Amino acid sequence: MLLIIISVLLGATGQLLVKIGAKHLELDFSSAHLLQSLLAISKNVSVMSGVVLYGLSFILWVKVLSKVELSYAYPFVGLGYIVILCFSYFVFKEDISLFRAMGTLLIMVGVVFVARS
Repeated sequence: MLLIIISVLLGATGQLLVKIGAKHLELDFSSAHLLQSLLAISKNVSVMSGVVLYGLSFILWVKVLSKVELSYAYPFVGLGYIVILCFSYFVFKEDISLFRAMGTLLIMVGVVFVARS
C-alpha cells in the first residue's frame, strides 16, 4: 500500500512540476519550430524534473503491479486527482467548481471502498 501511495504522489508531483515549467514555455510544434520547441522543453528544469518523477513513479508502479492485483491498485491512481485539485486551488489559484469538487469527493469515496475490499 505504501508503494502505491508513493507512486501516485510522485506522479502527481511530476504533473505539478510540468505545469509549473510549461507556464514559462512558448511552444510551436509546426515543422519549422519543432526542434526549437523540443529543445526548450528539454532545457526547462521544472519540466524535466517532472519527467524524472514520472519515471520514478513508473518504476514503483511496476513493482506494485508485480505484487498486487491491478483491479486493487489502479483505483488508487485516483488519489492523484485529489492532490492535483488541492494544489491547483492553493498554488495555482484555479477556481474549483462545485461539480469538480463533488467529483473529486466521489473519487475519494471510491478509493476508500477499494482499499477496504
